[in-house]
Amino acid sequence: MKFFGKGKKRTIKGFGLVRLVFRVLLYMVITVFIFSVGSVLFLHAPNIEPAPYAPPIAPKMEGALRENSALSSVKLLAEGKLNGPEDIAVDNNGTVYTGLEDGRIVKISPDGEVVTFAETGGRPLGLQWGPRGDLIVADGGRGLLSVNLEGEVTVLVPRAETVPLEMADDLDVSSSGLIYFSDATGSEVGMDYYQDLMIHRPLGRLLRFNYYTDDLEVLLTGLYFANGVALSPDEDFVLVSEMSEYRITRLWLKGPRVGDRDVFADNLPGFPDGISGDGDGNYWVAMVSPRMWFVDNIVLPNLWLRKLLMHFPTWTRLSGASYGFIIQLNSEGEIVESLHDPSGKSLSGITNVIERDGKLYIGTLEGDAVGVYDRESGGF
Repeated sequence: MKFFGKGKKRTIKGFGLVRLVFRVLLYMVITVFIFSVGSVLFLHAPNIEPAPYAPPIAPKMEGALRENSALSSVKLLAEGKLNGPEDIAVDNNGTVYTGLEDGRIVKISPDGEVVTFAETGGRPLGLQWGPRGDLIVADGGRGLLSVNLEGEVTVLVPRAETVPLEMADDLDVSSSGLIYFSDATGSEVGMDYYQDLMIHRPLGRLLRFNYYTDDLEVLLTGLYFANGVALSPDEDFVLVSEMSEYRITRLWLKGPRVGDRDVFADNLPGFPDGISGDGDGNYWVAMVSPRMWFVDNIVLPNLWLRKLLMHFPTWTRLSGASYGFIIQLNSEGEIVESLHDPSGKSLSGITNVIERDGKLYIGTLEGDAVGVYDRESGGF
């Protein structure tokens, strides 16, 4: 028995050595395979280290956030004729202007006829009427632009390596001709929101351009994907949405707090995009997507997972929920109303919303129409 025990022990040791060698060889084969396939499938990630981030617990969808189907009955203006109508501007005649993915700005008559107004050669994202009746455009590909009534494009602040501007995203214009606009992210990321979300570093900025003197100032730095911009009715502060941080930041422009920066609305129920005031101190905020449990609790808190996802090809990327979602904030930054399309069949990926004459005009990132919602009738 004693001898047999020793023999068995030696046999097990020998078998263990064989298993060890086999495992080493197997790991070597797997490693070579991964690197070989990765060189073909995986993309080069931005050369910047992601930052740790654990989002706060998302607010419950109750009270003013309770799910409804208000946006399921919107009118779809120019349905099937548009591609990514990101932002909206409406003139005094009720003509709708919007920027498309192919670089065009089109105007849409109330009956849905679409005519090309201008071609920017970039990606028009934010639209706002200027002091002289021209259309001021935040163009992600070209910078800050002005388009006159004949559709002629003038570059006000170019997007170039020699100018500190990476991705002009949204804007608002003061009564004195000051243009407040967001530069969404940094050159480390470029026009790639997904990578910005994975990195989660404050690379965005808020800038101010004087329409009459051409002076350019950087007002805020350290913003998490700076997006929507809106002035208060008295122009004593400006708001900018930080999409990756689920919040809206406020910068005071007048009064005893001039120059102060604070949080206007925090821990929002989705990714905030465009902001617009209704003239009475309330603000409409477009939500590209509601918060997603998997992103908040699995992806964002795990730095190693984000680092891995940054290298994956675009077709594997996580996408937002197919859900139409708009909220309204009061003058204190509190959510007082929300409009939903839970199916996402009428509207989803909402990027901007403006109110004109009791109607909400709604832009989307990838939709093929402009949504029109009548507030009085609860639809259209």
